[in-house]
Amino acid sequence: MASSLWSTAGRAYRPLSFSPGPFRTLVTLSARRHVVPSLPSSRRYDHLLANVLKKEPVNLDPGSIVPLEKEDASHEKNDTYKAQPPFSSLRGSVSDLTLKALITRPFNLTNMSPVQASVLSMLPQLSEPYNKETENEASPPRDLLVRAKTGTGKTLAFLIPAIEARLKSIERHGRDAVQSGADSNARGRAELSFARQQVGTLIISPTRELATQIANEAIRASYWHKGFEVRLFTGGTSKKLQMRDWMRGRRDIVVATPGRLRDLLHTEPEVAEGIRKTQVLILDEADTLLEMGFRDDIEAITDFLPKSPIRQTFLFSATLSRAIQQVARQTLNPKYKHIDAVPADDSPVHAHVPQYHTVLPSADHQIPHLLRLIAHDQLTNPGRSKAIVFFPTTKMTQLFSTLLRELSKSVLPAGRHTRTYEIHSKRTQESRASTSDSFRNDKSGAAILVTSDVSARGVDYPGVTRVIQVGIPGGTEQYIHRIGRTGRAGTKGRGDLILLPWEVGFISWQLTDVPMKALATNELKADLHEIAKKHDEDPDLFWKGVRTVEAGRPQYDRSGRPKTAVPVRFAPTLSPIFEDMQNHVDNLLEQIDEDAVRETVGSLLGYYISKTPELRIQKPIVVQGLKDWAVQACGLPTPPYFSPEFLDRLGFSDGRTKHFGKSERLRQRADTDTPHWIGRGSKASKDRLRRDSRDMTDRMEDVQEYGQRSEYLGQRYNHERGRVDRFGSTARSPVRPKRW
Repeated sequence: MASSLWSTAGRAYRPLSFSPGPFRTLVTLSARRHVVPSLPSSRRYDHLLANVLKKEPVNLDPGSIVPLEKEDASHEKNDTYKAQPPFSSLRGSVSDLTLKALITRPFNLTNMSPVQASVLSMLPQLSEPYNKETENEASPPRDLLVRAKTGTGKTLAFLIPAIEARLKSIERHGRDAVQSGADSNARGRAELSFARQQVGTLIISPTRELATQIANEAIRASYWHKGFEVRLFTGGTSKKLQMRDWMRGRRDIVVATPGRLRDLLHTEPEVAEGIRKTQVLILDEADTLLEMGFRDDIEAITDFLPKSPIRQTFLFSATLSRAIQQVARQTLNPKYKHIDAVPADDSPVHAHVPQYHTVLPSADHQIPHLLRLIAHDQLTNPGRSKAIVFFPTTKMTQLFSTLLRELSKSVLPAGRHTRTYEIHSKRTQESRASTSDSFRNDKSGAAILVTSDVSARGVDYPGVTRVIQVGIPGGTEQYIHRIGRTGRAGTKGRGDLILLPWEVGFISWQLTDVPMKALATNELKADLHEIAKKHDEDPDLFWKGVRTVEAGRPQYDRSGRPKTAVPVRFAPTLSPIFEDMQNHVDNLLEQIDEDAVRETVGSLLGYYISKTPELRIQKPIVVQGLKDWAVQACGLPTPPYFSPEFLDRLGFSDGRTKHFGKSERLRQRADTDTPHWIGRGSKASKDRLRRDSRDMTDRMEDVQEYGQRSEYLGQRYNHERGRVDRFGSTARSPVRPKRW
């Protein structure tokens, strides 16, 4: 008997482990060596400095798996950046070692971005420690409220003043120790003791991924400052290891997520004591912090910190809502300076990013249209395609990551050389960090990141050529932040939004201020075939100027990763592949696990029920639309059934739909003009109502077996014990083996 699709593929890829959740991942990357559970002390990098002086490439980023390379020269290519002052103009305003990190290794930057120019022009006064004796009304503002888009270099805009402020505070403390009459060696001891006991800068970030990225950026910015250390406090990693490094090392910069930091402040006295004299507080992505419900955590954390003006505070946000203004009044000094790095006539998203929306004729066009968009990106960006595909729920992310991984082998131009990465909340923090680093450093020229909203904001993936959103995002701001993953720092990119027919209200009512163009499915299909035809006529001309290798059987290292990082040429002819795309999709859908589809529909139902006000549609339309999606897009033989009890738990019942799902007899009884209080005390009436309701439920259960409360939970949660992977989750494929 032939082996199943998944067992054969598993041997080919030799996976090390399996991702958590109900779906098996063909390629999972070993994370333990590359994740930053708690950033190591800078002392461990001292031995690398000698290699740097010898011009040897050094990987300073603990989360990276490749040597550091020159930053994307988008600063030099973008006219907006060319109009800004160069980093070399900071000479005299920042320390020489800080400037060295910016203009040489590891950043190699030339010109500032607008937000960097606005903030860094306030140096060196901005980084001066608070002095009660010299502080007066004429003193320049020390607190900042900065509005800046993602991808504009705002991380360096607040890290450079933070590093400079820390260096000056340490220097002043050592100078005061010498003036107090101590011996000459006391200065060094006083500076070290000060650095080990008191926190210089506390940076609060909404997500683990963004916090890790900021911490790695801080390590690079302080690269040449000997002994400078960065601490990282995030959930999902060992608290014991974080506390071990906290007790042993310096506390120059602390990057934390609100939940883990608040927990440590209440359970670890050493952390609370070190935080109490923090000199600088930075709230990054403040609007996201509030959207995620961290306002109480922020207020609790600030209660441990010194009050303004002793504490200097920077608040960075992409939007300035009323809630942000309230937080600004609570945390900033009244003399704060407002910097708006977003022009008044600017688009809500990056104006240079073309954006398209497609309202599908029916649900069965969803998967082929998504594949054509990815294929279009690989053809229009040969050798450098890097796409991120967003889905509304984790279940849908799991399902489509497996579908895309399988279909990419046969219907995409790069074929088996396409690398598919998967990130969602069901994966462990270790696995998410490893996958994020691998996608960030991917040089294959054909990479796809399938993700939920854990990657929607703040995390920097250089070189992303396209962002595709399947289904409506959480809101207008979420759409903006997703699009912000591409076209960063002035580079080119593109955004696509794929909607089902009943989701069109999101464009009409929520994206009215966003410049979008309509893209029909047939238009994309024709464009794709035209580009494929040009490739087939002269592949050498198509790949002119791009370094590639000839296609062959991929070679993998012991970790399951392809050995070569050079893009591989496409097949000589692509047109027949695209013409046969629908057949490949239909064949794979015949193998799909119906339970996995039902679970995905259940998760989507819970998501979309709360979005009906934004879509301006009634809830029964959502229910019917998802039933059609399960049959047309995912190949279920019959629509899934939703019991009234299940819908009620999702908040389906309201004034407009309170009779949905009831039998005609009960509906007529509810619609009579009889006063509502008639029959309250009649036991016979109550018994009759219960009997009618029970009969109705029995009839519904005869139609489909998924009528009980266990619907959409799947067999493995109640009856079967699947294989448990190394992460403690049951692994199961959403595609069942063919019946031969």
